[in-house]
Amino acid sequence: MLVSLIRFVLGFVAAVLVAGAVQVAFVAGADLMAGASASRLESLGLLVLLAATQSAVFSAPFAILAAVVARAQAIRSVVYFAAIGVAIALAGFFAQYVGEAGPETILNRYALAAYVASGITAGLAYWYVAVPKRGLHAA
Repeated sequence: MLVSLIRFVLGFVAAVLVAGAVQVAFVAGADLMAGASASRLESLGLLVLLAATQSAVFSAPFAILAAVVARAQAIRSVVYFAAIGVAIALAGFFAQYVGEAGPETILNRYALAAYVASGITAGLAYWYVAVPKRGLHAA
């Protein structure tokens, strides 16, 4: 049980960090590699941590539920975790859209692609870190 909890926490941390990095990569775009000075990389790293924190706050209850279901049903499929990542990311996208107050909107293809990509990569990161693979002696 303790090993499963540690796996969940490490997988969740990896997932939100990866999601934050993908979000920042979409925001920074081509400028990400253009001015790779130390201060620029430091700023991008801070943005990754801020995006990861925001992702963690929103996605924690959904991730816990998905992990409990996966454990109860003995689901180890990478497709399940990628799909759950996309579902959580889309929930975050639409929650942000519903909460908009002004005329500016997040509802566009580029933002949707950023959320879907971050959801897929977060789900894959969680699966890679937290899910015991077949054939390995895992608890």
